[in-house]
Amino acid sequence: MELQTLRNFIEIADQGNITAAARTLGISQPALSRQLKDLEKELGVKLLVRGNRHVSLTEDGTYLLNRARELTAIAERTKNNLQGKHTLGGDLYIGAGETSAKRLMLQVSQSLRHQYPSLHVHVTYGSEDSLIANLEAGMYDFILRPGKEQPQYESLLLPVRDAWGILMTTDDPLTDNLLITPNDLTDSELIFPRATHIRNAYEHWLGQGLDPANIVGTYDLTADALGMTTVGLGRALCLEYLATQTSNTSLTFRPLAPALADPIALVWKRDRELSRIAQRFLGLVHEAVDNQKNSKLTRN
Repeated sequence: MELQTLRNFIEIADQGNITAAARTLGISQPALSRQLKDLEKELGVKLLVRGNRHVSLTEDGTYLLNRARELTAIAERTKNNLQGKHTLGGDLYIGAGETSAKRLMLQVSQSLRHQYPSLHVHVTYGSEDSLIANLEAGMYDFILRPGKEQPQYESLLLPVRDAWGILMTTDDPLTDNLLITPNDLTDSELIFPRATHIRNAYEHWLGQGLDPANIVGTYDLTADALGMTTVGLGRALCLEYLATQTSNTSLTFRPLAPALADPIALVWKRDRELSRIAQRFLGLVHEAVDNQKNSKLTRN
């Protein structure tokens, strides 16, 4: 199974038509059909359901498509990194959820790009599970995730904490409080992030288990939490740095007390050698972390 064969299969899947894919690839339709049949024979599975004008993926075809995208992307990244070996540059891939730590990563990336203009930075959103899966698959150089113990990975704790609070409409009685305590949220209807670790941290802060009946909605992106809160669906648990950036004057944010804040870590694979540009990026992140630590010590 060759990379070009996988690239051709991706093109067929994207086009939904073998003739159109052959035209794009610059090869004959019979040659592409024969290549596809050889691939199905090699793998021992049927990849496509052939209709009169269009083709659709089987379950095995969908699985191969996802893996083919990963493999061809890794191959392209490897080629770019090797070609840029003597003129440091290439691609840097960072996966992250919604976290204020992305700002530090982008600042470091910009500093690195000043030194190496051929650098291309790619930041991709993902859930915690998808971030780990893509890091394992080699799709990311680094990911940002809550700074809990991660013995199977290398990690660097960042000088950033994501503080949580409650977002509500401006006519909510709780807006009279400058801080929100566990007692304020007894039996409150909440809109919650879907990530399991956030729910666990909130229950620890609350001092009791959360009644599922009180979770009236869930979200992945803060924009959706803003929308649900605006229409009065409930109060949303969300990150302070995102909630306070909204221009929606019908909403008010209040932090939790005692504070509920996630430490954030930069994470990478322990058994995978980083590209030269990723190594340089990591070095600059270490410098930024040390500079912030020294700055705090000087102020104290």
